[in-house]
Amino acid sequence: MAKKNLPIKLFQKRQKIDDRRVEGGGGNSIPKWQLTGEELAARAESLLEPLNELDAFFEKRNEARSFIPATLRIDIDDNAIAKSHRKDIQKLFNGQITKNNIIGFIDSNSAIVKVDNLEHGKAIRRNINYYHRNPKAVSAVENIEIFKPYVADIKEESTVKVSLIDFLNYEVNNAIKISFENYCQQKNIDVKEAKYSSGLIIYKIKNATKAQLDSISDFEALESITFMPKYTVGMDLMGSTEELDVKTPVDNIEYPVIGVLDSGIAKNKYLKPWLLDRSFSSYPEELVDPTHGSCVSSIILYGDELEGQNWTGNSGCKLFDATVFPDEKQESIDEDELIANIREAIKKNSDIKIWNLSLGTRTEADLNDFSDFGKALDDIQLSNEVIICKSTGNCRNFERGFPKSRIARSGDSIRSLVVGSIAHSKNGHDLAEINHPSPFTRIGPGPANSIKPDLVSYGGNAGLNGSTLVQNGVKAIAPDGSSVKIIGTSFSTPRVTSLLSELNFKVRESFNPTLLKALAIHSAKYPLGVDFPINEKVKQMGFGVASSADEIIYNDPHEITLILQENINKGEFIEILDFPFPESLIDEEGYFYGEVKITLVGQPVLREKQGAEYCQSNLEMMFGTYENIKNRDTTKSNILNPIGPDDTQNVLLDSNYKSAYIKDTESDYARERVLLNYGKKYQPVKKYSVNLNEMKAARQRDSLASNRKWYAKIKGTYRDFAETRAIEDGEVLNQDFTMIVTIRDTKGQHQVYNEVSRLLADRNFLHSNIKLREEVRVDIEGNSNN
Repeated sequence: MAKKNLPIKLFQKRQKIDDRRVEGGGGNSIPKWQLTGEELAARAESLLEPLNELDAFFEKRNEARSFIPATLRIDIDDNAIAKSHRKDIQKLFNGQITKNNIIGFIDSNSAIVKVDNLEHGKAIRRNINYYHRNPKAVSAVENIEIFKPYVADIKEESTVKVSLIDFLNYEVNNAIKISFENYCQQKNIDVKEAKYSSGLIIYKIKNATKAQLDSISDFEALESITFMPKYTVGMDLMGSTEELDVKTPVDNIEYPVIGVLDSGIAKNKYLKPWLLDRSFSSYPEELVDPTHGSCVSSIILYGDELEGQNWTGNSGCKLFDATVFPDEKQESIDEDELIANIREAIKKNSDIKIWNLSLGTRTEADLNDFSDFGKALDDIQLSNEVIICKSTGNCRNFERGFPKSRIARSGDSIRSLVVGSIAHSKNGHDLAEINHPSPFTRIGPGPANSIKPDLVSYGGNAGLNGSTLVQNGVKAIAPDGSSVKIIGTSFSTPRVTSLLSELNFKVRESFNPTLLKALAIHSAKYPLGVDFPINEKVKQMGFGVASSADEIIYNDPHEITLILQENINKGEFIEILDFPFPESLIDEEGYFYGEVKITLVGQPVLREKQGAEYCQSNLEMMFGTYENIKNRDTTKSNILNPIGPDDTQNVLLDSNYKSAYIKDTESDYARERVLLNYGKKYQPVKKYSVNLNEMKAARQRDSLASNRKWYAKIKGTYRDFAETRAIEDGEVLNQDFTMIVTIRDTKGQHQVYNEVSRLLADRNFLHSNIKLREEVRVDIEGNSNN
């Protein structure tokens, strides 16, 4: 294999040449599910009946809280949930008001509609009565009922979590909060607001009686009353006799810094030299047990040495001790307290950009809605410009012979890099084969079919001897400095954190969380010997195991990796014509060949109360060939771009490739292949890996003829809710993103790196080697460069 010593490259789109404006399209065809005649009339009648309850609501409501709108729950037909139908549904409930009154989603098909007053309710009735004017909307709505809050069966003296409806109006929400606090005070209920994120209104109530909770269930803006989740770091240590050399920082050498959000870090001989002089703690020393945090930290620092592997390539890093979790034998911690501790630790140490969080809950994530904890982590990361590596969570289902649980509620954070566990070795009683998912790891998908975990790393194995649990742990260092073995996703996660830190340190570009995330995911492969079908690999292992830092930042002469970091405003897209694909990669039959791998990571627009539609933005990616550039008639109202490609062929479509290859699990390339149609829409991480040699013969003729040119197109789209709110608020919707493209000569014959470097210059792309901390001498065409 050729040596990797050529730095990956940054390039920029060409100003004006590659910028495009989104053009209008679509039609007004009647959908097949739209009702007519008697069926439409019957649907309208069924929707009108529940609205009679609105009159009673407005007549009976307390005068002091008469500013609080009524709320309806509407259930939408599966066929009508597409964005193209949403405006018709909104119009049905807007009455004479132009703004969007659909304020949130409960799940993928059920929305919450606010009704401001009696007149607004009458306007909705009129719209439904005139069903012949609104046939699509009336057909789309299957059911209407007065919204009823979810109230869990709470035991006496419990700690509960109260969520209020967000009416998307600052003044109304603020008045509701004051009203709710007064309401609770009148009933002698001890209530405290908890800060999760800007789109969530959450309160915590301690030691409330059943009668008190029953009394607040009538509050007009109540969304739910549930148990306040608690968090744990449950673990078992097994002693080991292995000795490890102590590493110490070299004087006057700079090291990367990782923040460890955990139970504390012991100052033993292995860890103390690497601890920053400053630290953060939410607890006095007597309430701290640093066992978990010390084991996590030892893997960040010594993970490769402990296992005798080069899994991360970490050459040392400083540790910031952020003790956000108490000794659970003495004191438990509620979700809101943990969030507050994490937020404070990160905010007060804004210079630290990479954080490890190996704490979680035992509760499985919802299929449709993202957890409040995950949303809070997303808000913290965006507000502080950091990235958190988060464990996917553990389960013990294997002890009962049950299937693995899906990711924990704390592991569904969109912006976090979520990590699962695979087995490092296999002993006699272990259930998992080497490199396969650990028996205890949680798997995907996340809510709304999101890909979680993002990556996996080595966190141990386990099995049963009869009914007795047997652990085959990875190596770590206990607080007293002794060597131990331990299992859990808590201990696969710090390996990825360590890798990100090393990447961030070696790459001397401005900190960009989408770049780091994209680099790690772009490098990931599925391990040797894993013969799961592609869809199962994605579900259980995300995008796979990331490579070491040096493997990521360097190319060999037969490949090149190009990075584009950009921002797209709504209404615009980027279309790079004459993309610098190597012209030498032509086979004997006159077709382009080679491997193309593309990773696209966006900074998404998120809206907390939109249920399965929490992620409100999307990036569409197309990459392929075209015949020529054509002039377009801009005198036509729907033509905004004067030039465009003719006969485009997107090589990233799974329909281009032979099914035998798609199902292949044994070839060398099977480790790289990803599922091209895994539901990428409205997911902020997308990865494509295609081998052009696997394309169907007919598609080769259409797409890969040697006379064709190459293009890349990235377009941002948004859900209707985000677009409507942006109009009301004056917000310009946009998305930061990082795109990474690797092109490789599968035959190892051509100097792809040199050739693409020349094409970038010839076609007027601004480009440069990625800035690296160490000066590296590279050889391009026999010339030495620093």
